[in-house]
Parts: sequence; structure tokens; C-alpha cells
Amino acid sequence: MQLISRALAPAALAVMLILPGCQTQPVAASKPSASASQTMQTVEFFVAQSQAAEGLRAMPGPDGAIYLRAPAALTRADLTDAAALVNRQGQNFVGLRFTPEGARKLGEITRANAGNMLALVIGGELVAAPQIANTLERGVLSFGVPSAEAAAQIAARIRDDAPAAK
Repeated sequence: MQLISRALAPAALAVMLILPGCQTQPVAASKPSASASQTMQTVEFFVAQSQAAEGLRAMPGPDGAIYLRAPAALTRADLTDAAALVNRQGQNFVGLRFTPEGARKLGEITRANAGNMLALVIGGELVAAPQIANTLERGVLSFGVPSAEAAAQIAARIRDDAPAAK
């Protein structure tokens, strides 16, 4: 999926998400486990690739394994917000805003790893693996998801809170 720059205005906060050529590998969203509400799950971002290589850790996904570089490049501590969003064309995605230090790291990571993926792993589960197409220097990242429900669930897991009931 090819995403482009869009200006979005959620009710309380105007957010500009810059998505220069970001591509997302489809990853099925799952509901948080019962233990998710009892214990904070880890949120980690890893530089990843589709080919195995020495020193990389295999992470299973719906379309086969991807291979993660350890240690995690970013963590929940590098984030300030996660939100379920929809663009004007009705596409659902998760928007992430990073701290100033997280934004600096995100810029360095994306500058040095074009063509690789930035894998989001929550509680040991691969949630998304968008391909890095361009440098992201504004401290925001978003990735497409198949539904509004999946976006809400993923954002809630990242924030470590329960998704809104319908």
C-alpha cells in the first residue's frame, strides 16, 4: 500500500502525518490477551529485513518470517501518542507521535535503512512491518491497517489501555 502526505484534524488535536512513500506489509491484528490489561506489554520497533542473515532474529508473520536486528531501535518510551485514524479516502491507519529524542532516532533509523522495514512488536507479537521508503524527520509515523477496529486495538495496545467499547 502506498501512502502519501495527508493533513488530519482529530477532534482535540491537529496532527500532520507525513508519509513519504511508506509501504506497509499486511499484518493481521489480534485482540489483546486477557493478561494485556493486567501487565504492561513491551512495545518495540526493530529494523527488519525479509532475508535471513547472521545475527538476525526470525519473527513469524502472516506472510512468512521477517528478520529483526537486535536490540530494539525504538521503544514505548520514545512515543508520546498512538491514535487510530482514517484519511479522506476512508483508509484506516495507526498514527504514532514520537518524543523529541524518539523523533531524532526515527530520523537516523529511516535515513540509514531505506528499503528495510521498521517492525512494530508488541508483547512479542509482530503487529506491523512498514517498509522504510524515505527519511522520516518530523517525529511521526503511520501505517495502514485493514479496519477501524484493528487501528483502535493496536493504538490501545501501544498506549497500554483498553480499546473503546462499541
